[in-house]
Order: sequence, then structure tokens, then C-alpha cells
Amino acid sequence: MGDVAAMWSKLAWDVDVFRDIQTGYPHEQQPLAYAAINVCIAATSLRNWAETAVRSDARASGRAFDKQGFDNDLIVAVPAQAMCEAIANTAKHSRFADGEWPGGRVNLEWEEGDEDSPPGWILRYGAEETADPGLSVNRFGSLPETWWAHLRDLQLVEGDLHLPEWQQNKLRQIFGHSPSID
Repeated sequence: MGDVAAMWSKLAWDVDVFRDIQTGYPHEQQPLAYAAINVCIAATSLRNWAETAVRSDARASGRAFDKQGFDNDLIVAVPAQAMCEAIANTAKHSRFADGEWPGGRVNLEWEEGDEDSPPGWILRYGAEETADPGLSVNRFGSLPETWWAHLRDLQLVEGDLHLPEWQQNKLRQIFGHSPSID
């Protein structure tokens, strides 16, 4: 079934890659779109893994699995999940299906720079009635933390959120060795 920590680390990796492309290569449209799809596929894979684990645990202990309850709890615990599943399903099947994200939309837009940010492509998300959609880099950035908390609530992981080893190594390269990231 796979190791949940490795799957969570893959999600954190894809979020980090998306953030790096968004902030470091703002003129690159296609890599940003592909990175967003990768984040959403990783989040959807983690969801499928968690559902299978919870279902198996319920079956092993003689309880019925409440799929609707699982889905409702997930959408509350991981607010970006519905958007990710819509994006992943659209990418996989090449047709839009908003599922638990009715009216949701994602736009890749060119933003003119100002004194705070350079010009470049940004991915925005929102619902049809939203006048000012949010930045996907912020929404995706919340995924590792909210997913870890939800996995802990499901009793699939233990302890506080920790930085994956690859991320610790990245921070060491940037800032040098620091005991605070170990």
C-alpha cells in the first residue's frame, strides 16, 4: 500500500517545487502548470492511500467504513483538497469535473510587476462567484501542514510535523548547518 510518510514527503516535495518555480522562474508558464498538476496528483494519491488505510482498519476491527464521513472530514481538515482533486481529475481524464469543488476554477494569469514583486505567471484559484481569486502558491503551501494534521487525527502518523530530510538538506545548503532544523 505504500508508506504514508514517503507519500506525504512526495506531496511536500511537489509543493516545494511549485513554490520554487512560482517565485524563482515567474516567466515560465508551462513548468508552473505542470508543477501544479503534480501537487494535485500527489494530494489525490495521499487521499486515496488514507481512505484505503482507514477503510482497512475499519474492516479489520469489524466496523463499517463511512465514506461520506471520511470525505466530509477531509474537506474540512484539508481545505485545498477539493481543488486538488478537481485539478488532478481534469488532468487525468482531460475533462473538467469539479466534484467537491463546485464552481471552482484555476487560471494561469500574467501579472505585471510592481515594487513588491516581479512580473510573471501566477496560478490563481477561486469559485465562479469569487471576484478576486487567491494565489495557488499560498493554497498549495498549506497542504503539507494540513495533511499532516489530518493524518495524525486519523491515527495514521504520530508526532508533530517534521521537515523531510530532503528539505532539511536544502535548508542546510542555503543557511549552513543549524541545529534548529534537525
